[in-house]
Amino acid sequence: MNVAALTVTQRLRRLVFILVGLMLLAVVTGTVAVLGAYRQVDDLATLNGPAADANASILQILTDAETGLRGYDGSRDQVLLEPFNGAQRRVTTQQQALRRVLDPELPRWSERLATQDRAIAAWWDYANDSRSLLATRGTLDYRGGKRVFDEVRAANAAIGQDLTAQRIAARRASTGQLRDAVVLLAGGALLATVIALYAGWRIARSLTGSIDALRQVVHAQSRGDRTALARETSGPRDVRELAAHFNHLTSVTRSLEADQQDAIRMQEVTLSLATRLRGRVEPQEALAITAEVLAEATSTTAAIFTAEPTEGAAEGRWRLAASWPPDVLDGSRVVLVPPVSRESIARGHWVSGTLLMTEDLARDPMRHQPFVVSLAEQLPIGAFLGTPLGVGDGVIGGILLISPTARSWTPHERSALQQATAYTARSFLTGERVRQQAQLVERLEALDRQKDEFVGTVSHELRTPLTSIAGYLEMLEDGDLGELSPAQVKALGVIDRNTVRLRGLIEDVLVLNRIETRGLDPSFVPVDIGSLVADVVQDLQPQATANSVRLEVLAVPGTCILQGDPLQLGRALTNVIGNAVKFSRTGGTVSVAAVVEATRVRIQCRDEGIGIPEADMAQMFSRFFRASNATEHAIPGTGLGLAIVRAIIDAHHGELELQSVEGEGTTVVMVLPLTTPAAPEPERTEKDPDLHEEVRVRTSG
Repeated sequence: MNVAALTVTQRLRRLVFILVGLMLLAVVTGTVAVLGAYRQVDDLATLNGPAADANASILQILTDAETGLRGYDGSRDQVLLEPFNGAQRRVTTQQQALRRVLDPELPRWSERLATQDRAIAAWWDYANDSRSLLATRGTLDYRGGKRVFDEVRAANAAIGQDLTAQRIAARRASTGQLRDAVVLLAGGALLATVIALYAGWRIARSLTGSIDALRQVVHAQSRGDRTALARETSGPRDVRELAAHFNHLTSVTRSLEADQQDAIRMQEVTLSLATRLRGRVEPQEALAITAEVLAEATSTTAAIFTAEPTEGAAEGRWRLAASWPPDVLDGSRVVLVPPVSRESIARGHWVSGTLLMTEDLARDPMRHQPFVVSLAEQLPIGAFLGTPLGVGDGVIGGILLISPTARSWTPHERSALQQATAYTARSFLTGERVRQQAQLVERLEALDRQKDEFVGTVSHELRTPLTSIAGYLEMLEDGDLGELSPAQVKALGVIDRNTVRLRGLIEDVLVLNRIETRGLDPSFVPVDIGSLVADVVQDLQPQATANSVRLEVLAVPGTCILQGDPLQLGRALTNVIGNAVKFSRTGGTVSVAAVVEATRVRIQCRDEGIGIPEADMAQMFSRFFRASNATEHAIPGTGLGLAIVRAIIDAHHGELELQSVEGEGTTVVMVLPLTTPAAPEPERTEKDPDLHEEVRVRTSG
């Protein structure tokens, strides 16, 4: 196989296979050597050692027995015979153990074992005879006994020497085999290492050139050099494939960067156009700026057409409104006929949001249309891009970008053109909208003035006959025009109540009209809240008595001075406390209190009346709004009281709080600052006579 055609992975796999084979060979060889050494060590552990121990035990037992026998012969002490007693049995046991251990190699040891057994048997014959002789007070044959025991020693020593020689030989064999195993393993590892180093060097040498070249290309790419490409003809196969993929990625990156740069450029163009159009209301100037910006951004000729309304025509007359470069087109020579009519644009490209586009006019059937022909007669056309100009559902014209040669229009150019048309259309329509808004505002202001004049006139006109009616009622009640019957007195009472009610309505309307037109414009002077509350409560005491309602003042500061308009504040207190009395049930209580808190004073009015439904709370300060339960109970009122109170409190930089539970009662809190900022100097020098007169009349009545 051609090595150059191998991938790095294949080369590494081949190297791994070789290394694994070498390692397996070394492991097998070392294992064989280790097993041989293990066998030798096993022989030492299971044969030579136990056999030598058993052989030494035989000699030791016999030696102890001989020593005891001789000691008894000299002293006749029975204690000295203890090693002799039972020695034959113990020797026999050790002989059997020795034969059992040497059984795997018994043919080799049979002669030695037989010689030792004969010598031991001969000594036991001598020892037993000597023991019997000593029992009859005889003496031992030391010379004969020594000769027999020397034969035992010689036979035992021969076996011991053979076992020692065999142990030394086994130890040497096991040591040699272990040494061979270590040499084989070390040699195998060394050989595998050498082969790995050599193969790695070969692989690294084959990779170094291509990898270094690829690294240099990547480094150049990281510095922004998109012309640097990797070599695809050298190196291992997978490195060549990697180089090919990298080059493809570089090509895609160049394309994306170019696309991104084009997107940023066109975005900057549209933002620049939006900035230049911002604040401009002249339609013609907006069109000229748009044509200039788009033409320079796309290296084309820009033409903008608009439709002007024509009397008797549903579609209007189209005209060339702007172009860039200026005067490059003669509008009178352009044939504006379908399919570029306003109606066709509105039904086609404008509704669908598509563009009128061609990238090679020479191959496009649109080149035969009169509109395109009339343009081609004045300048070369290779491609063009157009879009309707409009806002919402209305089309006011169109923008056309003309290229002298065939070209493709990027998505960002198309998007920028559509955004530019939106900016231009809004700017184009701004002037017309501003003019229409100005006319509308002027008409609304005129209507508002007429409304104010009408309300003021009607209110004043109604006050005159009411004053006359009130005067004659007073004369009738005083008997100036003759005595009245009880039925007539009752009728006059009804007339008087409705007269007061109508006069209150007129006064509320006048005050509210004054607030909406010119503001309250309060006159800030020192006002004693305690005295003001006491006066209002005193004025409303007759009304409370008539309604069988208890009106009481719980707490009023001895001296509490704030800056405010006493007439307006009196009217606000009158409306709040009067409402509490009016909406209280028979036998109910209305309590009024004023509490000073640091930099402000809280004036609270609480009643035990019908309360306000939760659903109506949000609208209680709206003009002419009345709670639903007030209407159900047929309690008279205008629905303007709280609106006027809030306006008065706001004018005094205070706060108005309203809390109520239907069926339990209502609490109104007016919070006023003890130090009120100075009001701006009014432009007029006279107070509104209507407002102050109405307050005087209302609070005194």
